[in-house]
Amino acid sequence: MQSDDIDSKETNKQPDNMNNNDVCLGCGCNDDSQVVKNQEPFLNKESEYQEEEDEEQTGSFRSLIIIGLTLTIALVAIEIFVDDVDSSKAIDYLLLSLATPVQVILGRPFYVRFYNSLRRKRSFTVDTLVVLSTSVAFAYSVIAIFTDQNLTFFEASASVLTIFTIGEFLEARVLKTTSESLEKLIALKPKTAVVIRITTDGRQGEQEVNVDEIVVGDTIVVKPGETVATDGVVVYGESSIDESMITGESIPTDKKVGDRVIGGTINKNGYLRIKAVNVGSRTILANIVEMVKQARSSKPSIQRIADTAAMYFIPIVLLIAVGASTYWALFVHASTQFIVTVFATILVVSCPCALGIATPMVVSLGVGKAAREGVLIKGGEYLEKLAHIDTVVFDKTGTLTMGKPEVTDIIANDNYDKSTVLQIAYSAEIKSEHPIAQAIVSKAEEQNMQPVEVTQFNVISGHGVIARYLQKTMFVGTCRTREKSIDDQPRPIPERMQSVMSELESEGKTVVAIFLESSLVGLIAVADTLRDNARQTIQEIKSMGKQVVLLTGDNLRTAKSIAKKLDIDKVLAEVTPTRKLAEIVNLQIKDKKRVAMTGDGINDAPALTQADIGIAMGSYFIL
Repeated sequence: MQSDDIDSKETNKQPDNMNNNDVCLGCGCNDDSQVVKNQEPFLNKESEYQEEEDEEQTGSFRSLIIIGLTLTIALVAIEIFVDDVDSSKAIDYLLLSLATPVQVILGRPFYVRFYNSLRRKRSFTVDTLVVLSTSVAFAYSVIAIFTDQNLTFFEASASVLTIFTIGEFLEARVLKTTSESLEKLIALKPKTAVVIRITTDGRQGEQEVNVDEIVVGDTIVVKPGETVATDGVVVYGESSIDESMITGESIPTDKKVGDRVIGGTINKNGYLRIKAVNVGSRTILANIVEMVKQARSSKPSIQRIADTAAMYFIPIVLLIAVGASTYWALFVHASTQFIVTVFATILVVSCPCALGIATPMVVSLGVGKAAREGVLIKGGEYLEKLAHIDTVVFDKTGTLTMGKPEVTDIIANDNYDKSTVLQIAYSAEIKSEHPIAQAIVSKAEEQNMQPVEVTQFNVISGHGVIARYLQKTMFVGTCRTREKSIDDQPRPIPERMQSVMSELESEGKTVVAIFLESSLVGLIAVADTLRDNARQTIQEIKSMGKQVVLLTGDNLRTAKSIAKKLDIDKVLAEVTPTRKLAEIVNLQIKDKKRVAMTGDGINDAPALTQADIGIAMGSYFIL
């Protein structure tokens, strides 16, 4: 249903002054050459195999842990139950054979990361301590065997590697980002599209092509139920477009010739031809995906603090180890065995083995407890950050509201009752797939209502439906003009009902008028309804002294209506996904706020990722 009357002469007419670079959605450039040459697809192969890689990583961790535990337990048991007096070369070689696989197999990831940190970043990490301590302990033990010394550290090196591997596994399980939000974003992009091009015989016809082969200026055919392949402008037809996955608006947006459309949105009912404006990595959808990737790859402040501490801690430990060994060598003239023992002991003791397993274990238990209560948490650092949050930002659609339109009001005109109003609307809308029509149908079915039989059913995209009932014309749809509708038949709305309609619209509701011939039967208001516990939740947050902000892509009128019901003072409405991200950044940098963002839609993904804490409703994704 569309609120604006459209001159039918304009419907099938393509604007003559439309050039390839007249509209540039999302990229902010009008340079035609820059747009045309950017045809690269925004989907890389890595995203297609992310889930398989995560499963392989989990399986690899389990194998390493089985190997590490088996061999380390055996090493510790031999060290405990075999006296040094009774030890022989056979026992020493057994210890070596058990410790070597642990050092090589479990140690390999640590050695690789240690090498990369030195080669690329020239910095120290916790891996530095793990590598140095275990390598010195293992190397000294090997030398001790072949020089007939009775002191080895095989069990120490194996224990450190096994414990840290277990810790990494626990951390990976808890902190693992499943990339579900990115996968859902990427899934919005269709694989193929139908474009109108010159065929081999010189005629103009429809061709199905890979979506990455679309170029700026192509005319794309989008049939009812299909996904819009790329950003563009409507050049033929009218329809309603479901943009909820991008804008968060639950009610479809009506589109006509000259209107912009976004790739990844869904054409609900009309036939459209769309001229491609942005393709590949320049589409709004691709920009959203890239924003999420960049936000996820950036390090949180707590991680930067930890890295800084490691840069100072590790050199200090090395200096202490070298200094202590030098002291025993130069001033006490201790044996080489004792000097090496001092050096290895300092490195092993300084290696944070307890933290390596204790911290992930505590986080794992805490997160597991929360999961049983229906709360999924990405990691322990977010629990720590949550204590310092002072601003909570809420998306509207699907977060504070149910995310789908429902009938909220039925107003009967004189000589009619509410049941008649609903029954007529139900009978007319039962064949329509429009979300507003489906809301009316659901309301009627809740009341076990039976539709009357209608004929000559016709959907007029953007306006409503017309049908015949008992030789009378039945019209259900929007009627902003208040005087006539699509068939030019006068349909006046009484002054009293106009006032009611204006009041309902001021509350952010969509109003549908129901007519029999020129007589107004009544009005039905449809809106996205509040969640049952939304107001209580807002009040509890405010009672903690936190600021609450409503951030939505919906129109300002609807946003203010919802904010008033929930007693939310600050409202930011009609914001795109890019602006949502910018508003979060503005709160963090300009206002010095620690922000928790709550949302549920794909359009919220960049803002959720940017916020200090991202809270995703339902089981959508965890950030």
